[in-house]
Amino acid sequence: MMSVGCSSTPSSSSMADWSELPKDLLNLISQRLQNPLYLLRFRSVCSSWRSSSSSSSSSSPFPFYHSITLTPAFSLSHRSLLLINPPSTAPNHRPWLVKISHDPRARTARLFHALSRFQPKRPRFALDFLRLHALEIGREFRLSSACSSTESLYDEKLVLLPAGNDRFALITIHISGKLALFHRGDCGWTILPDMPTPYDDVCAFRGTFYAVDGNGRTVTVGLDAAVRVVAERVFGGDKKFLVECDGALMLVDLYLSTDYENLDEEDVGDMGWERTVRFDVFRLDEEVGRWVEMASLGEWVLFLGDDCAFSASAKDLGVERGNYVVFRDNGLGAVRVANGVGVFDLDDEKISPLSECPGLSELFWPPPDWVRSN
Repeated sequence: MMSVGCSSTPSSSSMADWSELPKDLLNLISQRLQNPLYLLRFRSVCSSWRSSSSSSSSSSPFPFYHSITLTPAFSLSHRSLLLINPPSTAPNHRPWLVKISHDPRARTARLFHALSRFQPKRPRFALDFLRLHALEIGREFRLSSACSSTESLYDEKLVLLPAGNDRFALITIHISGKLALFHRGDCGWTILPDMPTPYDDVCAFRGTFYAVDGNGRTVTVGLDAAVRVVAERVFGGDKKFLVECDGALMLVDLYLSTDYENLDEEDVGDMGWERTVRFDVFRLDEEVGRWVEMASLGEWVLFLGDDCAFSASAKDLGVERGNYVVFRDNGLGAVRVANGVGVFDLDDEKISPLSECPGLSELFWPPPDWVRSN
């Protein structure tokens, strides 16, 4: 969003008085701002802009960051992945990647590790989004339930798709491995019978639900629950992820290995522990309906989290180059790593702990000094 000044005095012949814009026009503009940070900045320009918009006037299917009730058993909450850029007073510092869940009623935000469901210890600093520029690069949705056993049935990644007229649809993977579809206003979830193999991941791409199973067979799911195959199987890895990158849909194939030879006495209880050993990346060729393997991601970095998958360019991240996959993992080789984050370099096909990757490691928790000082 552009940073715009506003004056309460009559404008000169060479400068427009932005405060005099028609309120109807300002209201229409505010309704197009689906990012709550942009709406906050819009309302902070001046009293005229603030009175012409509502704090929840976004055209989103529901007010951002609110927890809303879907059924008596489930409620839905939303979190944003934000890339917060350093202020002009810290030009040589890298951005910071964090996940936030904001409750506008309490005027507070909860911070999460970017790729996990966990909150760090309560930070002793505040984020002033009127002074800091933040780029939303991903979103995730979570279900909560008063009954933990019911919630566990729908504990996988959750994807939302607007359906018009303040309605939306949700898709996730049921504990059975089948796809589960929900429309706002429904009494419950619809379990889709299509399942040659249990599904691994779901996503929204170009206004359509996509899902991939453990063999790479990829389908689209219509709002009417119609399932259509768009790409055949890609055998190989142990878990598939879907992520949008540079306008294309990518499939990331994760390979696991159980390393018994390198277990020491302390690891005897972890005999079933599997470690990530490599990734293959494919791009969906929509014309021919197949996955095409990619040798390089170029300037792009892929992020695979517990409930989200997203991408960002090396330029936006402030790192020297891309061609990485950053992922959640509880162990690398025989070494457990802090926060369970690893990095796969597609150039040399090597996996390293995040701490050994300068530039990328600075994106994550703990917050950099410029965040705490601002």
